Amino acid sequence: MSLCFSPKGEGLRAKSRKFPALVNCTVIDWFQDWPYDALRRVADKFLGELELGTDEAKDMICEFMPFSLNNVNKFSDKIFTTDRRYV
Repeated sequence: MSLCFSPKGEGLRAKSRKFPALVNCTVIDWFQDWPYDALRRVADKFLGELELGTDEAKDMICEFMPFSLNNVNKFSDKIFTTDRRYV
């Protein structure tokens, strides 16, 4: 089962006071941004054994993956700034 709470505001504090097992008996994953180099290494690892044409094409695809993820993160921050909505 997966429960998602925002750590901002009173919601998580109120729930953790009512139900202490939410904090004491669970695993909390804090999702944070990855550095560009780490994303590139993950792309290299997962695409390393695939046949994607030339080595140059494979390098370009591996470069695009962290680039696109970083751009999506920047755009979602912009949406949050303007609309106060998480994406």
